[in-house]
Amino acid sequence: MTYKISILLFFSLFFSAVGFCQLEKTLHQTFDLGEKTTLLLDLYGEYAIVPWAGNNVLVETNVQLYNSTSSVLRHFIEKDLRYQIDVDTMQAGALVLVSHDKKRIGLRTKTGAESTEVITTKVFVPEDFIVKDEKTLIKVVDKN
Repeated sequence: MTYKISILLFFSLFFSAVGFCQLEKTLHQTFDLGEKTTLLLDLYGEYAIVPWAGNNVLVETNVQLYNSTSSVLRHFIEKDLRYQIDVDTMQAGALVLVSHDKKRIGLRTKTGAESTEVITTKVFVPEDFIVKDEKTLIKVVDKN
């Protein structure tokens, strides 16, 4: 009888530890610049601007979630659109990228424990764009 209880206790501890481990997901979104010569960024938190050889903008968002479950992470991605980047079409001549969720309210588990969320965002922009300020990039026009 104690053998069965020991096995049951082992599996319950194992699965509870697996349920609240680090979760990680990397999301990619691509945006076509077309003929636009200005890129405006209104993104949540800090981000890195990375020049690349492509002719579009690629946003790579890496999410690490601690002390939570995969269903919570999936809900944030699919239902809450917590990490989604939207395009603001109101500004002519510029591609404006805006974070869908700018509030990012703190996370708690059902037991009241705090969940930690680490987000790393990289914005890959074509090499012919230069940084004017932290939120504005402008395409360098070749005069030749």
